Amino acid sequence: MKILRYLFINLLIILAPIYGNWDLISKGERCQGTVFEIKEMKQDLFYETYSQIIYRAGDNSYTIQGPENVEYPIGSKLELIYPHDKPSEAIIYSVSGFLSQWYTIMAFVLFILWNAFYLSFLRGKPKYGDSYTTNKNQLNK
Repeated sequence: MKILRYLFINLLIILAPIYGNWDLISKGERCQGTVFEIKEMKQDLFYETYSQIIYRAGDNSYTIQGPENVEYPIGSKLELIYPHDKPSEAIIYSVSGFLSQWYTIMAFVLFILWNAFYLSFLRGKPKYGDSYTTNKNQLNK
């Protein structure tokens, strides 16, 4: 029974990026965006690249930045999804689009903490006070 509870909580944590975006997935507006530029940004010792994507929502055009270090070819079409009331907050409608949000980082940290906490209280591990002793009389024979 305890292992089922452990696995169930792990499953809930792993699915956090999906149910964190559930309103967006179920009620969001879809549109198509086009990659028009690859932008390089210098961060300390290395460069990060971002695909710049332009899309239209209603009568307005918006630009978003793709996930870090994921280069889509210029001119490629991507399906985007955005909240009906906030068309400027679109994300790429794919696994990489959902995983590049803060829900994923939160789920990853929570997954590590939960597993460390749960596995530290498993039964069957040796206690700290126990030590193995030998009988000195048997060694002298």
